Amino acid sequence: MVVRGYLLVAGAAAVTLPLVLDLPVDASIPVWVTAAALTLVSVLNVEISRMITGGLARTQQPHKALSAWAFACALLLPPVWLLLIVPTTYAHARWRSIRVPLWKWVGSAAFLVLAAIAAALVRYAMVDTQANWMHGDGGRGLATVVVAAVAFLAVETLLFSGSALLNDAADEVWLRQTLTSWSFYATESGVLVIGGLLSAVWTGGAWFTLLFIPVYVLAQRASLHEPLRERAATAAQLARKNEELELANRFKIDLMSMLSHEIGNPLTAVQGWAQLAEEAIADEEPQTARKALAVIERNAVQIRAVLYDIFTMVSSDRGALAAAPEPCLVHHHLSAAASGRPPGMQPEVECPEGLLASVQPGHFDQILVNLLSNADKYAGGATRVSAVARPDGQVEVRVEDCGPGVPTEFRDHLFQRFSRGAETAPDVLGSGLGLFITRELARANGGEVRHSDRTPAGSVFVVTLPQSA
Repeated sequence: MVVRGYLLVAGAAAVTLPLVLDLPVDASIPVWVTAAALTLVSVLNVEISRMITGGLARTQQPHKALSAWAFACALLLPPVWLLLIVPTTYAHARWRSIRVPLWKWVGSAAFLVLAAIAAALVRYAMVDTQANWMHGDGGRGLATVVVAAVAFLAVETLLFSGSALLNDAADEVWLRQTLTSWSFYATESGVLVIGGLLSAVWTGGAWFTLLFIPVYVLAQRASLHEPLRERAATAAQLARKNEELELANRFKIDLMSMLSHEIGNPLTAVQGWAQLAEEAIADEEPQTARKALAVIERNAVQIRAVLYDIFTMVSSDRGALAAAPEPCLVHHHLSAAASGRPPGMQPEVECPEGLLASVQPGHFDQILVNLLSNADKYAGGATRVSAVARPDGQVEVRVEDCGPGVPTEFRDHLFQRFSRGAETAPDVLGSGLGLFITRELARANGGEVRHSDRTPAGSVFVVTLPQSA
């Protein structure tokens, strides 16, 4: 409420002072013509601004440009005309472009009237009532414009500063930032120069304004174009930052989901084989116990490899999986993956002994485990795991099952993150990440994963990887 009282006092002073101050001007041009010209130029300014900004209808700069017409009025007309020029120009600007709270709008207009009173006092003190104060070499007139502009800017800044200090900080963030920015004073000085030049030209004869208008239009376009270009650059930079943050956030989600999935599967196997080992020891079956412990060790190694790969991804800070392919014996990895399945669900392995694929070993193991785990969940286990060398220099690994297959309507979503079939999701535990991760790992190693139907029933998941010489 304090700021409302401050603005009320400023408004009362803005209405009273122009009425009581006697600062006449011996104008050679009728005052009503000058007032009409200032109003028309203000209208021109607003309309040009709208065209350049594409019809922009929101801004928080109610004093910008409008200061020029208040300043020109102070130099060309008696103060009482401020009570016409300022409200008229403000009303048009509010109608056509500027949208701010009404009480701030009225306060801003009052501040401009008071700042213009200061400029009018300077004008009266330096050139008295002289009509053409740019006569002779124009030195006195130029000095008048400069000193009056300084007085206008000083009073305007003082009044706006009072409003910024008295009002709540949250409501005046823009104004406080503006008043502490050198760009505001540079811009406002340029606006006052425009008003001063218009006044100087007008004193030499109204028809000289025709020469001023094209210059003004070009200046206005230049002054508006630069902030717009800066805004566009800032907006583009902000969009890039937002995109980077979105990618980083998506990568974080993928990473955490992958961590849960890729460690969860081996831990489940460890738990199952640990129970089997405990039973084998109790039943004095050392061979079964040794096999169970070997599987537990292999899964522990896989968990360690997953953690290592995840830490590698984080340190790379690329937002994508990174791989370090090396020659791998395909048969060894297929046999290890198949023997790691529960008893009764171990698939047949068919692969040439010396076949080499170029792939990061840990990634290859994860790909195989994911595909076999997927077959266990949805198809009762894989029936065959095979690999062959293709003529095009690729190694083709096939994981086959005899399950019900993938529903036609779900195939387009099969490799998407968190995708699960509506029919099986309620009954089968999972996160919908296995096939997504499998594809990402294959692609990171220069390969690909695809699905096809198996005749007469079931599915075939085909992994292609570069062959190593």
